[in-house]
Amino acid sequence: MLISIQGCFSVSKRIIDNEEDIRAYPDLSQKKYCRGRGYVVSEGNMRGRLNFTFTSSKETSYLEFRDLIGRKTLFLTFSSKSIEAWDIRNNRRYDKESLFIIFPFFEIIKPDDLTSFLWGEIPEILKDPDNIINEEQLTNGEIQFSSSQTENGILINYISFNLIDENETINLRVENREFDLQYPHLIRKIPQSVMPIKESL
Repeated sequence: MLISIQGCFSVSKRIIDNEEDIRAYPDLSQKKYCRGRGYVVSEGNMRGRLNFTFTSSKETSYLEFRDLIGRKTLFLTFSSKSIEAWDIRNNRRYDKESLFIIFPFFEIIKPDDLTSFLWGEIPEILKDPDNIINEEQLTNGEIQFSSSQTENGILINYISFNLIDENETINLRVENREFDLQYPHLIRKIPQSVMPIKESL
C-alpha cells in the first residue's frame, strides 16, 4: 500500500525567514466535540457526490449525507465497536457487509481512524510504518492526505482512497470544522422501525 501524506503536521511552531513564528493554537486534545461540513466524491464503479454534515465526539461520530439538491440520502453513525447506516430515502438499515459496498474504504480504515480524520488528525494506524506493514487490509490501495492552515493549527482537510481491487477512488473533504460545538439534530439512533438489509447487495 502506498500512503502519501501532503503538508506538515506540526501545529505549534513554524520557521519563517530563520525566525521562529510561535502561534498559540487551542489544545484540541482538550476539546470534547467537533462539528463540520464537507463532501464525498466517488469515481469508478460508483460515481457521484454527496454533501455531508457531521458531529463527532472522541467516541462516536454521526454523519448525515445529502444529494446535490439537498435531499437526505444516508445517515451514518459509528464508534470503535460498531458501524450503522440508514438509507433514508428507501428506509433501510444496512448491515456491515452491505455498508462495505457503499463505502469500501471501511475495509482498509477503521471507524476510529475516520473519526480522527473528522477531527483533522492523521489516524494512529497510519503514523507508524510498522503498523501499516502488519495490517493486511492496508494492501489494497493508496491513501493520500492533505492539510491546510486553520485558526486551530494545521489540520487534515482531505483524504483520498484509491482502492485497487474495486477500481474505485473515494475522496473526502472537510470544508469547515468547529470545536466544542455539536449539531444536536444529528445525535440520534436509527429508528427501530427501519427494516434491515440482511443480504449483501
